[in-house]
Amino acid sequence: MLLAEFDPSETAIFNPDMVCQPIAGMPRVAVSCFSTVTFQRMLAMFPQAEVIGETKCASNHFPVYRVMVKGVPVALMQSGVGAPQCVGGQEEIYAMGVETLVLFGTCGVLDRDIADCSIILPTSALRDEGTSYHYAPAADEIQVNLHHRDVFTGLMEEMGIRYTQGLCWTTDSMYRETREKV
Repeated sequence: MLLAEFDPSETAIFNPDMVCQPIAGMPRVAVSCFSTVTFQRMLAMFPQAEVIGETKCASNHFPVYRVMVKGVPVALMQSGVGAPQCVGGQEEIYAMGVETLVLFGTCGVLDRDIADCSIILPTSALRDEGTSYHYAPAADEIQVNLHHRDVFTGLMEEMGIRYTQGLCWTTDSMYRETREKV
């Protein structure tokens, strides 16, 4: 199967640094989300935000903004929905100079005990899309990077915010999630 033929080389025939150049003063940290409404709300918190670049896909352009958060420069951008579009934007901002990305979004849940609009910190993901197979060897499930988990859980606890940790499901076809698959 083609998706099982993982090549760990990060150098491809076509690479993001061929279309994106490093941006002077690009913040090392970027924060992104999928929702236009959430992104506009987040951007409104920073009236001094300045556009410093953009990511592009065939159907859209997403401006990249620089803001200051407690004296620290941070890049803000909206991510495209769908793994290929989302990851393409991530690859481009890394080529521009970002080193760390915090990406958040919304999702549905299969567990009725998880309250609507609650925070879920993924522990692993069932891989039901094709994009991730270009970044890690084939497997039904992939563990998340645990490097910053303690930071996130500590922040939630410090702020008194309830959260759930658990498995998530990556999919590119929400209209094909049949009852049998669920």
